[in-house]
Amino acid sequence: MVGVILAGGKGKRLGAKETKPLVKLLEKPLITHVAEKVKQAKVVDKLIIVANPRNKDEIVRLIPQALIVIQKEQLGTAHALSIALEEMSEDENVLVLYADTPLIRPGTIRGIVETHVLENADITFLTGLTVEEYPYAVVFRSKTGKIVDLVEHGKPSGPPPWEYSIGTYVFKASVFKNNYELVTPRPDTGEKYIPDVIRIAIKQGFKVVTHVCLDDREYLGINTPDDLRKAEEIVLEREVEDSELLEERYIKFGTGGWRAVIGRGFTSSNIKRVAHAISRYLVEKGLKERGVVVGYDNRFLSEESAKVAAEVFAGNNIKVSLTRSAIPTPLVTFTVLRKKAGGGVIITASHNPPEYNGIKFETSDGLPAPVEITNEIEKIANEVDPFTVPWFPFEVAVKKGYISIEDFRGEYLDYLEKKIDIEEIKKAHLRVCFDTMYGSGTSTIQMALVMARCDLTILHGRRDPLFGGKSPAPSEESLTYLMDVMRSGEYDVGIAVDGDADRIALVDETGRFLHPNDVLPLLYYYLHRVKNQKGPAVRNVATSHNLDRLAKKLNERVIETPVGFKHIAKAMIENDALIGGESSGGITFRNHIMEKDGVFTAMLVVEMLAKMKKKLSEILKEMIELSETWYSFYQENLRLTPTLRVKAEKFLKRDFDKIAEFPVVDVVRIDGTKYILEDGSWVLLRLSGTEPLLRIIAESETREKARELVGWMKRRVD
Repeated sequence: MVGVILAGGKGKRLGAKETKPLVKLLEKPLITHVAEKVKQAKVVDKLIIVANPRNKDEIVRLIPQALIVIQKEQLGTAHALSIALEEMSEDENVLVLYADTPLIRPGTIRGIVETHVLENADITFLTGLTVEEYPYAVVFRSKTGKIVDLVEHGKPSGPPPWEYSIGTYVFKASVFKNNYELVTPRPDTGEKYIPDVIRIAIKQGFKVVTHVCLDDREYLGINTPDDLRKAEEIVLEREVEDSELLEERYIKFGTGGWRAVIGRGFTSSNIKRVAHAISRYLVEKGLKERGVVVGYDNRFLSEESAKVAAEVFAGNNIKVSLTRSAIPTPLVTFTVLRKKAGGGVIITASHNPPEYNGIKFETSDGLPAPVEITNEIEKIANEVDPFTVPWFPFEVAVKKGYISIEDFRGEYLDYLEKKIDIEEIKKAHLRVCFDTMYGSGTSTIQMALVMARCDLTILHGRRDPLFGGKSPAPSEESLTYLMDVMRSGEYDVGIAVDGDADRIALVDETGRFLHPNDVLPLLYYYLHRVKNQKGPAVRNVATSHNLDRLAKKLNERVIETPVGFKHIAKAMIENDALIGGESSGGITFRNHIMEKDGVFTAMLVVEMLAKMKKKLSEILKEMIELSETWYSFYQENLRLTPTLRVKAEKFLKRDFDKIAEFPVVDVVRIDGTKYILEDGSWVLLRLSGTEPLLRIIAESETREKARELVGWMKRRVD
């Protein structure tokens, strides 16, 4: 099967400078969309594009694998196809599409091809049933359903639904050539069109069949600016509608690595693809001999998935250091640096709901893999056939020395003893209530706190892959039991970490929840004022500006980044920052690993309590008094539906003079859209990089006002 895309049209009605096939739909030329759909359908062995002299060079650049032929005169679609047929033999079948039909699905393309082959048709064309009238060729059938005519720009008869030819065809090359010669050119233009060829073939008695498409959204050809706007909305809707299917087939890294629903996208096949892609990256960058560190958390199938990944690394002749048991994510980062490994892999979905799992990749520098690296891994993973991925059975690889099973905790705990003032903590005899949230931080943090002679009570310390039926994120809503326990007055601090112990939240001695937005400046205050460590702070765009207010009082500055700890890590290195963190609870520090670390943060908190010899609530009050102004934070997450996705994309581009009657003084678009208000309040809208959510976040003088700002935005976008 040969594929042909007709791209000779000029598209004057679109009013664009470039020819129609090069007009962009969501930053990508129309012809690129169509070529990608043909490739995804996996039905053609060769692709020919019929271009015109104006767009030839750019099409060659965009789609270098295609054979480009030129239609020098615009003499109709049938004429364009006849030029392409000169490049193939008469016994070929040819799939034909227009360059302005980017909304056709790969499944529909495959459907028409299979219909043509299975019915042994001479011509098969795609039709659509609709109650709307289109400027397309109308299909007329007999009472028995046989096709009797196809009329270009015809008027449908009878009641709807009507049937139109919607611009995708499969021909036997010989049948097209024979009937093309019988077409009479239009007297005014000399043009010949494909429906004219089909119409003659019907009259000649050739076997002409159809494949019917039922989704009106696939019918839309791009002829006007309004068509282009509609197409943009349809593509955005599909991103949500097709998310489950895409998750099964395609690897996509977000702000926290690759994450997918277990059994849907997170499968053995996809794990192999990602592990192989990382292997290829390590080999290409000359890091193969340094090996790879592999860890996993407490999620369902995490240990088994880590072993699958290790088998693939071994199959690529990369030696693996595999954790003996579930461990926090930061321990993998630490071990990569300690061993000078080529990279680190952790099987985790961090704070996502229990049905998710994923893979996070750490570079040889101990940094979250930046976008340019994850893009490369994505590309390789999506091209590889999982059945061709090299691997060796786990036990064989262990026996041959390619997989080494190790305990990573000892070295990390030794490191903590050097970095944290354990002796000072021992003297304080602190009483700590630790909520592990059923996660992989249980044993490591328990060992560290016991080492520091803390009187320790552990909540939810057993392994539960369902995390008690909720997301293992340390939020006020998920820590109600810890707060209740703390109200007993028996403890100095309540500490909670997420499912892989890279995020943290606190509860003070009175049972009051301390949001990570309070924990981040609190530790900055401690390091700066008590330990006399200087330097700027880094936060992401979704994190409280209270950090900025404190920094100003400390004569320091704050650097703002997009969401994703890789951005925070980069900014910390570039600015020699003292601390960096995010509102979800991820924090790290200068001269420590450049990855969020709930274990280290927890130990720094108890050190702070021991050294300052004050209650947590007192230290917080002291910091707020220094800052003078302390705003409240409020967030709502909206589940992303196809309709909401379209609305959100449009809304994110809007500017406002006022929001809820408060003047807007600045707009920040480094990640989502953030409106800064005159009184220092702000409201942010952004699409999550880890879940199908639209996040609306606000900060203002009171929680009620922050809630009002979120509500104002929610009413307008939803």
